[in-house]
Amino acid sequence: MRSPALLSLVAFLACTGDAGAPHLARGNVLVNNGKKEEAAAEYREAARLMPKSEVARERAGDVLYDLGRLDEALAAYRDALAVDQGAVTAHVGAARVLADKGDLAAARKELTTALERSPTNLFVILSRGNLAARAGDKKAALADYETAVHLKSDNVAALYEYGLALQGDGQLPEAASTFDRIVKLSPDSPTGWFGRARLLAQQGQAAAAGAALAEAQKRVVADARKGLAEQGLAGEALELKSGEAAKRSLESMRKDPAFARFAGDAAFRAAADGPAH
Repeated sequence: MRSPALLSLVAFLACTGDAGAPHLARGNVLVNNGKKEEAAAEYREAARLMPKSEVARERAGDVLYDLGRLDEALAAYRDALAVDQGAVTAHVGAARVLADKGDLAAARKELTTALERSPTNLFVILSRGNLAARAGDKKAALADYETAVHLKSDNVAALYEYGLALQGDGQLPEAASTFDRIVKLSPDSPTGWFGRARLLAQQGQAAAAGAALAEAQKRVVADARKGLAEQGLAGEALELKSGEAAKRSLESMRKDPAFARFAGDAAFRAAADGPAH
């Protein structure tokens, strides 16, 4: 027979939603160990026991998305928004699912709603700009990237997207100065150099484009290792993952459509594959 004190504690936990906390914690551990099916079950149980918490529902949405169960993930994010209409993370999750399902207009609407609650959220602004670019709405994409740069003028990702948008809009001198700014801010990053290479290729400067591409390529390995180390990887795992990431980046760079016109250009190939690489 349970004591009155224990019964009171159970009732308190049920009212506050804390009864689901152990399931939420187990779900997090399972995700970290790659057991996403089990994690989804834990998050759903946490959500059942925590009717006023959007977090468990968002986590369920995230893991269901990773499992490729898009309809279930969207339902989980909608459930989170039913608990808290201003849950920015849930709007972002729903937008990601909708974009994958091809409904870019609905995805952009989700991010617009998120920005009404969190207007200076750089990630959401950049994400909406990316969706606008995918939808072919270049002006809207440029506007979002410009807003992002004004909010965080030293953010390399924002500056890079802004530079690409300026380039796509025909504002080539402005794009060039943006890529130059990235190189100045982050000289060890391949990003600014790659932006320069794409712009020079558009301008038909084969040798200069190749040289800039070489500068970008020689920075890829160290940049990949630095990024993964910041995420907590170390030792053999760091070397393995950074090598894989660098290989993907290098292949993507070399196959970029911007350089297709120089496939048989000796000056471009000599510069891109020369001593700087």
